[in-house]
Amino acid sequence: MQSEESHKIIGRFFEAVDFLIEKEKLSGYQTYCRYYNIDKRNFYVQKKDNSRGYFQVSWMVPLVRYYGINPRWLLTGFGPMIKKRADKKEE
Repeated sequence: MQSEESHKIIGRFFEAVDFLIEKEKLSGYQTYCRYYNIDKRNFYVQKKDNSRGYFQVSWMVPLVRYYGINPRWLLTGFGPMIKKRADKKEE
């Protein structure tokens, strides 16, 4: 069983993906799943029911690495969703 904190993190993950779709940085859920090798059935089931156990931590990595989502916000809910340009560092 997932903790309440895990549910919040998963919720922020989907909030970030929806934001990127809204801002046309992603064309849709299927694109995100295809680009980052995520089973889209698991993705859709998890989105529909936050308490399901399909979520993988690795699903969050592209948000941080390629789309500028703030990892602090993603994990804790603190700070802005999008990292400031000056804070962005490449690997």
